[in-house]
Amino acid sequence: MSDCFVAGGFKKTLWVLVMMGMAAALLYNIVEMTKKYLSYPISVKFNVDHQPRLTFPTVAICNMNPIKKSSLEAYQIVKRRKKRSVGRCISPFV
Repeated sequence: MSDCFVAGGFKKTLWVLVMMGMAAALLYNIVEMTKKYLSYPISVKFNVDHQPRLTFPTVAICNMNPIKKSSLEAYQIVKRRKKRSVGRCISPFV
């Protein structure tokens, strides 16, 4: 025992005792937390109800398209005019 107090032996012994105490406290906490976790009962209950008719929610479709319908319709008119006037005119707007 006299070697524990010579040349830092006391510090080493104290360090070992503190580490063993901390390890024991950690082990105690792990065991207690595991026992507490396992003590809660687990119950699962569910029912399956078959309904002959389902009511679906209303669905709203929002148009986030930056192209206006009127612009697209105008483009379609121009496109049709181009097809009709291919051999007659150079300008599609005639």
